[in-house]
Amino acid sequence: MENLQTNLFFNISPEEYRSMKLCLSARERAFKEGETIYTFEKTSQAVGIILSGAAVIVRYELNGSRTILERLNEQDIFGATLAALNSVYENVSVICEMDCTVMFIDYSHIISPCAKACRCHHQLIQNMLMIISQKNLQLSERVELLSKRTIREKLLCYFLQQSSKQNSHSFNLPFTMSDLADYLSVDRSAMTRELKKMKDDGMIKVNRRHISICS
Repeated sequence: MENLQTNLFFNISPEEYRSMKLCLSARERAFKEGETIYTFEKTSQAVGIILSGAAVIVRYELNGSRTILERLNEQDIFGATLAALNSVYENVSVICEMDCTVMFIDYSHIISPCAKACRCHHQLIQNMLMIISQKNLQLSERVELLSKRTIREKLLCYFLQQSSKQNSHSFNLPFTMSDLADYLSVDRSAMTRELKKMKDDGMIKVNRRHISICS
C-alpha cells in the first residue's frame, strides 16, 4: 500500500509517506479472526492502523461478559496514547473481527520530529493532535449513550447518533444485533424485546441491520 487514506497521514504526499515509513520504523503484522491485536496497557506505546479487515475494541468484565467500546474498520486508528482516561481502558483489548493487517508505529516516533525537521513530520504531529480531539469527541458520545437509564433511551440515543453521522433517518448498523447489545451494555434478549416494542409503537422500522427512524 503506497499511501494511506487515514487522518494520520492527511496532507502528506505518497512520496513523503514512503519516506516516513522508514523514518517512523513502521511495521506491519497480519492477524486471524479472533486473535488479540493489542492490549491497552500503560506500557503500550504504539499506535495501530487497520490496513485491511476489521476489529473491535472490547472490555472484558469480571463476570466474563464483554462490552464493545468501538468498531474499527479499514484506515481506523487505535492506541493507548489516544485514550483520554487510562483507567477506563483496563482489561481492554483490540480483537480481530475479520482477518486483518495492521501497521504499528511507536508513539515516540510520531511526536518527536526527525533530525531533518521535515514539513511532513510537523504535519503528522498536527494530524495526531486532531485525531486525539476526535477521540475525545467519540468518548463524549459514548458517555452520553451509557448515561441513559433504560434500554429504549440507549437505543434511541444510539440511533440518533448514527442518523446524524450518516445524515439520514435511514441507515445500516455497523454491528450485528448481538454486538449492538454488547456495545450498549444491555442484555440481548431484553434489547430485542425493546426493539419490537419501539417498532410496534411506530418509532422505528427494522429490517435486519437497516434502521429507519420514523418522524
